[in-house]
Amino acid sequence: MTEQPLSVAEAVNKIRSSGYWEVVIRPLAFNKARIGSLGSCKEIVEESKVQFRGWDYPHISNKYGVKSGIDWVENLTDWSDHLEYWRMYQSAQFFHVFACREDWWGNVRIFWASQAHTTVGYGLEIMCTLYTLTEIHEFAARLVKKQIFDDSLSLSITLNKMKNRRLVTSEIDRNLGADHISNVETIPLARIMTVDEIIGRSKEFAVDDTIKIFECFNWFNPPRRIFEEEQDKLLRGL
Repeated sequence: MTEQPLSVAEAVNKIRSSGYWEVVIRPLAFNKARIGSLGSCKEIVEESKVQFRGWDYPHISNKYGVKSGIDWVENLTDWSDHLEYWRMYQSAQFFHVFACREDWWGNVRIFWASQAHTTVGYGLEIMCTLYTLTEIHEFAARLVKKQIFDDSLSLSITLNKMKNRRLVTSEIDRNLGADHISNVETIPLARIMTVDEIIGRSKEFAVDDTIKIFECFNWFNPPRRIFEEEQDKLLRGL
């Protein structure tokens, strides 16, 4: 019997059952017809998606297919450690919710941690966090280039179910030196930017937000220079 794909409600509930990200990119002023058609909504996402590390952001799953509503298109993914759902509205609002992949890794070795392997709710991987934020900001910059916003836009990013989670690394040559554990359940990040700012400063904003997240894990002196170097490698495909 062929396994049936999850419904949207089932997929979102599964995503929100453990740690997850929520992203909203939108214009400051509402106009329900900024994007002329549902087909254009689909094309804008397809043409703006980012692929720096073998998996695109946002992912477009052929298994589910891009489906339409009255004024939006949507897609969901439920494969291995990739659990996500997104919706693009004709108003140019983009909504995306996706799981922290760390919670779905199973027996992936985590180095320099007090336990041998990942478990649900245990860790937030440092480089994965930087890479994810870089992808989000670059995607926002590419949306801007589609001229679907006015002079400014809002970008909000929220990390959920973070309390008692610790920063971890899956790379044997990295050492955090100490446990960095979150005391907060939700980490909200929000920024209003001009279109020129997100195009010109997306990399900088991504590193800024990475540091803000890590400070919520009581890591008060994270090495910005190293994050910038690693981000540069990601962008150059190294």
